[in-house]
Formats: sequence, C-alpha cells, structure tokens
Amino acid sequence: MDIDAIRGISLVDFLHHLGYDPTGRDSKGLWYYAPYRNERKPSFHVRPSKGVWFDFGTGEGGDIFTLAGELSGKSDFIEQARYIAETMNMPIAEPYKPLPFVEEPTFEDVQVSKLVSSSLLRYLANRGIPADIAQRYCVQVDYKLHGKSFYAIGFENNAHGFELRNAFFKGSYPPKHITHINNGNPRCNVFEGFIDFLSAERLGFNDGTDTVVLNSVANIGKAIPTLAGYPLILCYLDNDEAGRNALARLQREFGDRVMDKSAIHPNHKDLNDYLMSLNPKKSTKLKL
Repeated sequence: MDIDAIRGISLVDFLHHLGYDPTGRDSKGLWYYAPYRNERKPSFHVRPSKGVWFDFGTGEGGDIFTLAGELSGKSDFIEQARYIAETMNMPIAEPYKPLPFVEEPTFEDVQVSKLVSSSLLRYLANRGIPADIAQRYCVQVDYKLHGKSFYAIGFENNAHGFELRNAFFKGSYPPKHITHINNGNPRCNVFEGFIDFLSAERLGFNDGTDTVVLNSVANIGKAIPTLAGYPLILCYLDNDEAGRNALARLQREFGDRVMDKSAIHPNHKDLNDYLMSLNPKKSTKLKL
C-alpha cells in the first residue's frame, strides 16, 4: 500500500487497531480517551468525515500522521508512515505530504508563578504530596481556556511547556516533551508522569539520582537520546499495558541497563496509588 492509501486509512480503524474505541459521540464526531496520556474524562475528539483529531486536554491535533507522531515519538514523516503501516500490517511506498491542520484557539493569558494556591496544595496533599516537595518542583499556572479563567499545578518540560493538574483537570500546555532533571548521577529514574515523580520524592526513592519524567508514554522516543548516556536506568512505570510497552521499548534499546522497579507496587496501578495506600496525608514522616 502506498502513502496515499495510508492517508486514506480511517482514524477510527487506526485507533481500533491500537486498542482504542470511542466512548461517545456528538454531532461532529467521536470522543475517545487520549491514546498517549492518562485522563479521567475523554477529551480526544475525532471527526471521521474529515480525517482529523483534536485533543482538548493539550490543545494539539492533526491527521493520522501527526497522531502517529504523538504515539511513536517520531517527528520524521516517513517514520510516522512506517508506524501506521506496521500498526495496520501494510507496506509503505512513496512519501506523501499531509494536509495542514489548523488548531482551535486554546490557552490564553498564561501566567506562571509560585505554587501558593491552598486548593492546589490541598489536592496534592490528598495524593500524599507535601507542600515543600510540590513547591520545589512545581509552579502555579493561571490561564484562560475558551474565554474562561482557570489555574492548575504546572510541571515544566524540556521544551518549556507544562503538564497541568488540578482536582478537575489533567492536561498540558504545549509543547509536549519530557522533563530531564540532571543531578550529575550515573543512575536515572524514569517515571510516566510528574505525580509519580513527586511520589518517589516523598517515598525517598530518588535520593539524588537523575530523573526523566516522560509526561506521556508517547514521549518514549524523545527520552531515548537522553537515557542513552546512563549505565543504569530505573523504571518506575505503571502496571498497565502502556507502562509495560514503554518498559519493553527501553529494554530493547538498552538491554540489561534497564531495571524494572514496578515490583515495588505490584498491587497498585502506579507509584502514587501505592503512596496513597500508605495514607501519609498529614504526617511528614512516612512509615513503611
């Protein structure tokens, strides 16, 4: 099958082959949980008639090729086409330049400041993260979205975008990228999201090691050049299919240099879930 034929593949079929099916529909298209990040409510919208998607949680969108780029971490068009072809079990022929996609207006009047909101700090405290750790690594981001004012905990990435969290919202202020914290240590911890990273800090698992926070398993390709310089890579990834796939990708790249640390929380989805099970909400001393 050639590139023109790959362009004609339905986004609905592509997502189905990846294991994602719609959760609902509206007059313009279908709603999904975003396939490259975790979220509580579906904010990923597909318009099958136009062959485009838009993620209302991150403000990003495009066609099947840009979606393949988000999922594979590849920015090269041919690599994106190869990822689609492999997913659909089809060969690749000549290149095709995809049609441009115009994003809807998203974040406006973005202001970054010290994390002081009592409601945001309380949200983190309820997840086992004390204020001193939160304020060491996070900021407060005030912004407008579709004309309404919001604020959230912000965690900066290497491209100066932010992961955003509050009690009602999980999303990103673009661009999307990994976060690398370099302490000059030969060991590097790897986390899917910054809440797990903060949880590891609370549990004492970081202890001066370097850190890579993927901010989405779709960013695994972006993390590989950074991780290549470490002789030991400790992976605190989620106990789900996405986490296992990310671990397998790193093991293929780096072999025995990769250690799976998810056995620390075998009965919990992720590190924060494990931390919350210990109920350390008020105590500053953690009893394990």
